[in-house]
Amino acid sequence: MTKHDTWVKLKPGNPYESILGLFPGGRIPMRDPFPLERVTLADGEQVALWMVDLERLSSVQSIAIAQVIAHSFGADATEVAAEAVGFGGFAMKHEWVGFMWCGDEGIQRQKELADFFETAPQPPSAKAYREFYNNQRDRWIEGDEVPPPINSIEDVDPRLRTPELEQALKMREIESAIAQRGYSVFEVLSGRAMTDALNIIDPENSYSLVGYDDEFDEDEIYE
Repeated sequence: MTKHDTWVKLKPGNPYESILGLFPGGRIPMRDPFPLERVTLADGEQVALWMVDLERLSSVQSIAIAQVIAHSFGADATEVAAEAVGFGGFAMKHEWVGFMWCGDEGIQRQKELADFFETAPQPPSAKAYREFYNNQRDRWIEGDEVPPPINSIEDVDPRLRTPELEQALKMREIESAIAQRGYSVFEVLSGRAMTDALNIIDPENSYSLVGYDDEFDEDEIYE
């Protein structure tokens, strides 16, 4: 199984608010970049649920989620945790998901979902959905499929590009460049780390620090 790279933030009023402090930035790791587990309810209705990725939860986080679910349904937390292990993750209703962030795998799987909706007979039949679902599970959930790397917005399918995603990829590139150089706190605060990072990710331009005593033309600060 590959390491999944999807997180979600939940909407206000969700039943997990009391434990969100256990998750950095309030982000909960999800196994899939879209709900792909079909669950049959007691009345026979089939619903698609988000699956919290057990592989990326700490023991404290797992226990906290199990306790919240157990409290909501009047069940035992130990039984909830055991059921999650057998089911492959804690199930979460889509209605609570407010924001999703994903990495290379999530972007690739969204591309494949878009391809499916464009190529499958319209409307997609139950057989087509089942084949797509099984293919995704075999390759991404049970298998070791490795997604193509996403280094810039140009590596993203045009159907999935957004200004927010482009900005996030640029920030990830800057953070990676700064982390690799091992800057001191002073170099980060002075702006030298950011200047060097900009020169790495934007080689077509030249960036440099300008001191208060330097003479310069405002239009030439960044050439």
